[in-house]
Amino acid sequence: MILPSHVAILVPSVRKAGDYLRQFDFQIGKEEEWDGEGTREIYVGREMGNSLLLMEPIKPGAYQRALEKRGPGLHHLAIDVLNLESYLESLAGSGWLLHPMTIKTMKQSQTAYLARPGFPALIEVQERKELKDQPLFVDSISLKLDPSSNGLLKHIGLDSVVTASSSTELSLAGRVVSMKDLF
Repeated sequence: MILPSHVAILVPSVRKAGDYLRQFDFQIGKEEEWDGEGTREIYVGREMGNSLLLMEPIKPGAYQRALEKRGPGLHHLAIDVLNLESYLESLAGSGWLLHPMTIKTMKQSQTAYLARPGFPALIEVQERKELKDQPLFVDSISLKLDPSSNGLLKHIGLDSVVTASSSTELSLAGRVVSMKDLF
């Protein structure tokens, strides 16, 4: 079983994005700085089964490079699993590739990263002791994807949340928000 954990969006300003989302009465978490990551972050809707993570690069590093290379937008989709090694073994032949940083993060935090050329985000997979099945804050994500991506999404267990579309939108607690509105 897998459970969506969070959706991370790279934005030029977490304050601006948070201010935009306040109008919908969403729970906006406190702003935090992560020196090791080089980011300023805010979680939105964290009291529910998953959340939206707004990430702003504030110093040189991987997130700053990603923003410069691809611009603001989806950075990663995170899922929780009970057994990381078994989950990764189940993906053999699926088309997903392990990101090289997984060698380090599996040892440090029982976290793996999946990538796929042409897919617009990383997939962060975290091992948890238990999974709590709760209503989702980010209940659906529409991405500009080729319909052939549906098979890739099914392999990782996100096909019920992520769909191919002509626009990039999030449904947050049932309210549709264009990702561009967060920039």
